Amino acid sequence: MTTTTTRPAKQTEPAAPAAKRRELRREIGVLAVNAYERGIADIVALEKDAAKITPYPWAKNALTVSAGLIEDVGAAYVRTARQILR
Repeated sequence: MTTTTTRPAKQTEPAAPAAKRRELRREIGVLAVNAYERGIADIVALEKDAAKITPYPWAKNALTVSAGLIEDVGAAYVRTARQILR
């Protein structure tokens, strides 16, 4: 004798409208870009502070150049991401 078990039907929520999903993805993207921008600003501030306190001129120059490069590249990434998210 075989017994069959029936599974309850899966209850699925209706799919959100496409416009709502698009808006949610955009908001998540904006939050991610904001977090990235803050992270870049923190790294740049750290390198600039380290450049101020280092006693070696070569290290001061290296940290200053590195901070400038990170700042410029990060700004380009953020600007591009914000244009895409519009």
